[in-house]
Amino acid sequence: MRAIPLVVLACAFAARAQNKATDPGAPWPVSVDLPRATSMGGAHAAIATSNDALTVNPAGLAQLRRYHLEVDGLTDPRFPAQALMVSIVDSMSSPVATGLLFSRWGSGQPGGRGEGWYGGLAYSYGIGSTYLGGMTKYYRFATPDGEAHRFAQDFGLLSKRGNFGYALVVQNISTSSIPAFPITAAAAIAWGNDTDWHISFDYKADLSDTKNVKSKIAGGGELLIEQVMALRSGATFDATRELWWISAGVALLTERGGVQIVWRRRVAGAPGFDQFFEGGITLYLE
Repeated sequence: MRAIPLVVLACAFAARAQNKATDPGAPWPVSVDLPRATSMGGAHAAIATSNDALTVNPAGLAQLRRYHLEVDGLTDPRFPAQALMVSIVDSMSSPVATGLLFSRWGSGQPGGRGEGWYGGLAYSYGIGSTYLGGMTKYYRFATPDGEAHRFAQDFGLLSKRGNFGYALVVQNISTSSIPAFPITAAAAIAWGNDTDWHISFDYKADLSDTKNVKSKIAGGGELLIEQVMALRSGATFDATRELWWISAGVALLTERGGVQIVWRRRVAGAPGFDQFFEGGITLYLE
């Protein structure tokens, strides 16, 4: 009889050991953005007014005059996963807004672990209330699907009509497929502004296999309280894998910067990641 608990423990450990960086929704760059966007379920491409534009839609960089440094981190001790993201955005020095991002990741158990880094240079220009942007990235990762040592390109468009905005984004365009970093396309809409509230919806398609396009739908909201606190929440549905997760976050804002923390949890679907935490500090350099 003593052998039964040992067998159960061994099976549980083996199941956990299957955690892979490429699991649906796993803490990995293709599923996680900078904190503001993550807390809204990833529904952010038609907002993108902060450093988060670097991961969701580079076109948004030129919307507002900013010179911001942001340092973010992620942890999931059980999956396990860890990440560090450092970004700086400057839309004040020239008509072309620019941004730099460096991101270091480790995710998954041995045998399914992905580990490495990527860096990117983003740029954006506004024509009236329409913004065009791009980001040139270099990936250097060891992933469960192979080595990813590639350049990739993102393109984005964002247009505003009063409080309404819409966006189109294509990410990870490359001369050949990049293991664990598929080419994706997104369409998004949003209402609101940076001083009161936002409501947003994004649709994202994984185009790595055009005969089996994988779809995700996300929705999120943001409420600013007296310009000193922002409350955010969102939900994401992976329609292909019938996987749901929810996100929530809070940010404290001052004249010199801000602090934010995010929680994301899987609520339905195949086993994989359960929850992770993300947080960051932003410094206003202008």
